[in-house]
Amino acid sequence: MLVKCETKSNRVKGLSFHPKLSWVLASLHNGTIQLWDYRIGALIDKFEEHEGGPVRGVCFHKSQPLFVSGGDDYKIKVWNYKLRRCIFTLLGHLDYIRTVEFHDEYPWILSASDDQTIRIWNWQSRSCIAVLTGHNHYVMCAHFHPKEDLVVSASLDQTVRVWDTSGLRDKTVSIGGGGPPSTQGAS
Repeated sequence: MLVKCETKSNRVKGLSFHPKLSWVLASLHNGTIQLWDYRIGALIDKFEEHEGGPVRGVCFHKSQPLFVSGGDDYKIKVWNYKLRRCIFTLLGHLDYIRTVEFHDEYPWILSASDDQTIRIWNWQSRSCIAVLTGHNHYVMCAHFHPKEDLVVSASLDQTVRVWDTSGLRDKTVSIGGGGPPSTQGAS
C-alpha cells in the first residue's frame, strides 16, 4: 500500500484518479467530494454543493481543469478545481445518478441513473444530446468505449447492453479543448 487517505466516518461512493497529478477524488455518502494528494496522504480541498445525500459518481477530465459529479439530488455538476467551484449543473435525470464519466475525445459526459436511463450530455453546450432507454431497472453504471463509438451499461434488470453512439458525432460542436481533432483541410 502506498498511502491511506482517511475520510473518517463517511462512506466513499466514487473515485477518480487525475490523469497527470497525484490526485484522487473521493465522492462521499454525505454529499461531499474530497480531493486528495495520494503521494503525501493530504486532503487538498472539499466540494460541497450537492444537496440531499450521497454523491455516487465522480470523474476528472483528461485535459481540462474539470471534474464531473452525480448524486442522489438528481444533479450532474461540472466543477473547475482551479476556481474551486461548480461552474454549472445539468438537470434531466429523474432519480439517483450512479455514475458519470467524461469522453476522452468529444465534449461529452455520460451518466447512468436509477431512472432507468443513460444520458449523454454535451458539456460545452450544456445540453442533453441523447437519452438511451431500454433498461427496466436501475442503471448501475455506464462507460464509453475507449476507441469506438460505443457505450456499455449494466442494470439491475440483469442485462449488460452495448449502445451505438456513432450518430451523435453530428450533434457535437467543439470549441477547443475537449473535442476531436479537426479533419477539415486534411490531405
